[in-house]
Formats: sequence, C-alpha cells, structure tokens
Amino acid sequence: SSIVSCFKHSYYNEYKSYLSVMAGANVKKVRYNTENSSIVSCFEGFRCELDDEHDRQERIVKLSRDITIQSKRIIFNLHRIEPDYSNGDAVLTDACAKLHSLRDKFKKIGEELEGKDRYKYHRAYTNGVQEFVEAVSFYQVIKNHSIITPPEVEGYMGLCPLLATDYLCGLADLTGEVMRMCISFCGKGYSELGMKLRDVLFEINTGIKMSNITSRGMSQKLEVMLQSLVKCETSTYNLTLRGLEFPSEVPGAAVAAAS
Repeated sequence: SSIVSCFKHSYYNEYKSYLSVMAGANVKKVRYNTENSSIVSCFEGFRCELDDEHDRQERIVKLSRDITIQSKRIIFNLHRIEPDYSNGDAVLTDACAKLHSLRDKFKKIGEELEGKDRYKYHRAYTNGVQEFVEAVSFYQVIKNHSIITPPEVEGYMGLCPLLATDYLCGLADLTGEVMRMCISFCGKGYSELGMKLRDVLFEINTGIKMSNITSRGMSQKLEVMLQSLVKCETSTYNLTLRGLEFPSEVPGAAVAAAS
C-alpha cells in the first residue's frame, strides 16, 4: 500500500508539473499571437479613426458656439435701432460687418466637413447655423422688411452647408425677435412699422406651415410662433382702433399711451 500511495503521489506531481508547463506555453503562445495579430492592428485603426472623429466634432462644436455667441450679440444690437431709424445706418452697418466676420468660422466648418458625411456632424453645428439664420434674417427684416432666402443665407455662410430644417428653425426663432420689436414700435406710436413687422410674421407662419417639414422641436416652435403672431396682431389692432378715436393731430405716442 505504501508503494501504491508513493506511486500515486509521484504521478500526481508529474501531472501537476505537466499542466503548469502547458499552461505557461499557452500563455506565451497567446501573448505572441496577440502582439502580432491583424485583429489588434485593425482595432488600433478603429481607435485612431474614432479619435479623429471626436477631435473633429469638438472643433466643430467650438466653432458653432462662437457663431451662436456672435449671432446673439448681433440680434441684441439690432434691437437698439430707433423706430424713426435715426441711428439706423450705424446699427445696420455694424451688424453687416459682424455678419460677414462670421464667414471665416463657417469656412472652417466647411473644411472640417469636406469629404465627410455632413449629417453625421449635423448636431455639432446646427445650433450655430440656426442662430445665424435668425440674426441675418432679423437684419434683413429691419433693413428691407422682407424675408431672406436660402441662397442669400448661403452667400454669408460660404462652404458650410445649409439644411432646410436649419433654415426653417432659424426663421421660426426669428418670430420672437420680430414680435418684440413690433410691440416696441407700437408702444412708441409707430403703427405702420408695427403692421409691416406683423405682415412679415404672417408670411413666415404661412410659409413654414405650407412647407410641411418636421424636425426635432419644430412643433414647439410653431406654437411659440403663433403666440408671437397673435401678440403682434393684438398690439397693432388696439393701436389702430384707438387711433380712430383721436384727432389726426394727436401724435402716435400719445395714442399708444392711451391704449
């Protein structure tokens, strides 16, 4: 029995050492294959490609953020214009210069998107484009009392692509700014200018609804746009009706105060 137990013990030790040797060989074999396999090199290529895409997206986001900030400043500046346009030339000239200054940033976005799928990076720059469309449209409304067209917007943007959804969303956001200016003008007694701005709102509202283009957040923009149109109509309506109660010699500001 002692011989049998000794044999078993010896066999067990030999088998254990055999397993350890085989395990070490397998580990060494796996390591060798891992370092030189085509799968690893393929995933390294994926890593470089993803890093490049993330870096490009971050650059586009930063450019879009700069465009958004500058566009908001242009809109705030345009609100300083007086109803009699006494400072109109200075305000419009400054706004035009700032709009053209954004061409370089749009050019950089266009260069980043060159040869790439623009829809893939659309969410990275859509906010900047919509805010720019709102600013340049507001400039066009104040200057000519008309709505800017997509080719005219593309003339400012250069290489950066303009999608129909960005154009319409920018116009929808514009209605809030036009409504504020309309009420401000009506409050100072300039009913004719208020009616022109109201007509612009009505045209935008009709055009967007007829386009039948839907996008994320468009339904909410349509509700706000309708509210802005109603406020403009109410303001011009009250000012016109109250104006009929006063002699023609009474200034419009006095009528507006009475309203």
